[in-house]
Amino acid sequence: MPDPSPNRRHILKLVVGLGALAPLPLWANPLPTVEDVAFDPDIPVLGNPDGDVTIVEFTDYQCPYCKLSFLQLSEVMKEDTGIRLVLRDWPIFGEISRNAALLTLASNSQGRYADAVHTLMATRDRLTFRSTANLLGEAGIDVERARGDLAAGQDLLVGLLARTAAQASAFQLQGTPGFLIGKALYKRGMTADDFRKAVAQARA
Repeated sequence: MPDPSPNRRHILKLVVGLGALAPLPLWANPLPTVEDVAFDPDIPVLGNPDGDVTIVEFTDYQCPYCKLSFLQLSEVMKEDTGIRLVLRDWPIFGEISRNAALLTLASNSQGRYADAVHTLMATRDRLTFRSTANLLGEAGIDVERARGDLAAGQDLLVGLLARTAAQASAFQLQGTPGFLIGKALYKRGMTADDFRKAVAQARA
């Protein structure tokens, strides 16, 4: 079977954990392309925007495993400046998670998206609508402005969450987190060493 063309590079393999690559079942096709998932123009980029390896995390700000994995990945990114990070918000824990995702995305108009992400990922407390606003405010985000920007751009941001949910469904993710690293999908939380190995595999 010939390789797909560069502009239609489908994800050909799924990785469960860090085991061997397994072919996709035929009924799972067609999957979103790597470009669809990793280069969505509506998602702000963290890390090196020109990095040679893109990591996509399907995440929920109330998912403890997402937070642990994100903190582990942050440590790896301090030593590896070639990583481009994209967070795909998949708020599976309800409206509070959805609110946190939308406000964080809306904070990008203030240039504070990274601050919002790191703040919510670092908190160990269960989020509420009020605590989300308080945490973002403490991080320097103008929450009222973010709410206004969210109202103005609601169709775009809600559409973004819908695209992410559809991709997660296509990949048969059972929950968060999930990671697309290069062209391999990992369906669990990951440690710093896991990320180092996956990044090395993507570069190879």
